[in-house]
Amino acid sequence: MMKCKSRKTSKWLLKINRDPYIENPNWDLIQNSLSEMDGQSLSMVLLRRKAKGEIVIHGGNFSEGKKIYYVNYWYEITDQLIQEEEEMGIEELYPYDMHFELVDDTKTEEKECQITISQLTVMPENVCVSWDLMIKAVKHFFDHDGELHPKLNWREFDMF
Repeated sequence: MMKCKSRKTSKWLLKINRDPYIENPNWDLIQNSLSEMDGQSLSMVLLRRKAKGEIVIHGGNFSEGKKIYYVNYWYEITDQLIQEEEEMGIEELYPYDMHFELVDDTKTEEKECQITISQLTVMPENVCVSWDLMIKAVKHFFDHDGELHPKLNWREFDMF
């Protein structure tokens, strides 16, 4: 009798800048990638939990002597997402596209900062978050199977 080898399905994908996806990254690789962000040679890290959406980190630019990051979450209903949900036996999380961004409540919407999001962009200061806030959000997302950190402030925004 022949035994079938079970193929372990990748549920995590990591994208660094525009490089190809890395399947099933470990936390050390994710954290190292985030620590290397500088807003120039490395300005985007994307962590996708198949069937549950992705968290995207931009920036790494210095502002007032500290690195800043823009963190958002995407759940876009695409053929790929629907296929992943079916393959993993996961019910849809949201009935329509959802986009959230991480907000630092200690900062203001009126003040602005410059951060790299594809190119140097001016953003409200309250969405330009510190390393500590960013890493807390990403670690929770990774450790809790694609869930947003419930004690952090996420606000919905429209892409269009």
